[in-house]
Amino acid sequence: MLNRDEALVLINRTAHDGSAAVFIGNGLNPRALHAIADRDENFYMMGSMGLALPLAIGFSQRSKSTAIAVEGDGNTLMGMSAMALAPTARGTLVHVVLDNGVYASTGGQRSPAHAFSFVKAAEAARYQTVVSVSDGSALSKALSSAVNAQHTSFIHVRTTTDSGPPPPRVPYHPADITSRFTACFHESKAC
Repeated sequence: MLNRDEALVLINRTAHDGSAAVFIGNGLNPRALHAIADRDENFYMMGSMGLALPLAIGFSQRSKSTAIAVEGDGNTLMGMSAMALAPTARGTLVHVVLDNGVYASTGGQRSPAHAFSFVKAAEAARYQTVVSVSDGSALSKALSSAVNAQHTSFIHVRTTTDSGPPPPRVPYHPADITSRFTACFHESKAC
């Protein structure tokens, strides 16, 4: 089984190769992604749980760029209503849930994810592609397929709870995150 950072390395590689925007939910995931590979195309959702997917959906409505929403299981459970909107995205939207079964950023308390099927929820929400993976090879294959599709994909990634010490905080103010991301995808500039 992958740990969080291993999954994020693969997600980052796919996003970079596909020139995709990444919207990453709050907690330790954006901190870890920033430490792995900071990109102007990454929107670090700081301090607002459950909003990475709605932002990615909105972005897909206004842009021709591929959007990847990355959330932990806790973030996904908090923003479940957005899953019903995901199929309204235009172009390519990839929703990735890193499911370690705990709220890692607040002390490792068990999340309700153990008794919930993200896959069944995604199928009910009518994502065109729904997969569940737990190793690097399967995740790489699923990501590659998803970013090359012209529809909405859901990838559930079972991860371990062992990811080492908490990564450093993202050093940008939310306004700076927004400014650099917006400049990157403005019509006159390509990152």
